[in-house]
Amino acid sequence: MSPLERQAADALRRARRLPIGPDRNDLRQLAMGLLWLHRHGMDALVERRSVIREGRSLDTSEPA
Repeated sequence: MSPLERQAADALRRARRLPIGPDRNDLRQLAMGLLWLHRHGMDALVERRSVIREGRSLDTSEPA
């Protein structure tokens, strides 16, 4: 397992121990973000941020 996958698994384990609520949701969102980053890589994260900053659509079928 990669370091990002290990961190995500740890965050999910910690979230399971918490009662339902915002703290649990935050840990689950952190884990999902780490898994997304692991799967798509840093290049995709940088591209996504630049798209959002420029106000372009994330839909690649739409002309820029």
